[in-house]
Amino acid sequence: MKNKVGLIGSGNIGWAIEALLADKYDLKVGDLKDGLDASNESQVEEFLKDRDAVVSAGPFAVNKTIALVAAKLGIGYFDLTEDVATTEFVTQLETTGTLIPQCGLAPGAINICAAHMMKEFDEVDEVLMRVGALPKYTTNEMSYYLSWSTNGLINEYCNSADAIYEGEKVKVMPLEGMEKLIIEGKSYEAFNTSGGCATMCDTYEGKVKNLTYKTIRYPGHQAHMKFLFSDLHLKKNRDVLENLFDKEVPRTTNDVVLFFVKVIGKIDGILQEKTYCKKIQGEGDFSAIQLTTASGVCSVLEMYLNNQIKTTGFVSQESINWDIFINNKYGKVYQ
Repeated sequence: MKNKVGLIGSGNIGWAIEALLADKYDLKVGDLKDGLDASNESQVEEFLKDRDAVVSAGPFAVNKTIALVAAKLGIGYFDLTEDVATTEFVTQLETTGTLIPQCGLAPGAINICAAHMMKEFDEVDEVLMRVGALPKYTTNEMSYYLSWSTNGLINEYCNSADAIYEGEKVKVMPLEGMEKLIIEGKSYEAFNTSGGCATMCDTYEGKVKNLTYKTIRYPGHQAHMKFLFSDLHLKKNRDVLENLFDKEVPRTTNDVVLFFVKVIGKIDGILQEKTYCKKIQGEGDFSAIQLTTASGVCSVLEMYLNNQIKTTGFVSQESINWDIFINNKYGKVYQ
């Protein structure tokens, strides 16, 4: 008998999740256009009453309601959110089920990978997590086209980010912390954005010296974003920003995902570094961001349904087994 999975949200990423899961699970899909208001608790409960698990691929604003209902029903809950406040809410819920937020690319796979690499060291000095979903071809001044949620993009560009500095958890400003990054001889820039550390700063505070997450972009992008968000103060008018981006910035499926983790520390008393770097292309009908994000949550969902994640209550990304994650049907895109 197939496991029964509810999927809420059938947009860009939701469509990809549905395509990956449809042949293996009894999948029930709900979206606002189908009449499901995911912010309405009673509607969500009716939708999920016969499900073993739910994946939220909707806007981050509806995740609290979906998580609350999943906790009440005692079923598995999975989302893709980079929103820190939403995750903090989920961690406080009491349930007999399992709650695993932040299951996408970043947060998500990047944290599972980093935590795995840290285990190879006796002492960890520095953890650098860097991810970019980039258009393959650009001609505009900001060197960027949209490939995923505009709402999510603006959210991570506006909100402060968690980091560990000198062993202590700190808040850092978004669009700051600029650095140059070279991958396979090509130059990129990386800067602070919100949500990518997931809950790692709480887990590793006092255990590592420095831990950061930054978003990768083509050189010059950050300066244009600072002009819009800071100089023009549009971060105070997110609706205006979202409308502007949706109307004036083209969307693309010709994208590539850069996935980069570097850990520096001591092994047998010798200071060493280890790097895991992948450049992931789209496949078939899937763009790179669709493939990586959908595969992340599908892999964790499959682990849960196969009893490879047995914890009840909140489960952090950094506690998930990387080897199992990348060796199932979905996670193999990160190999």
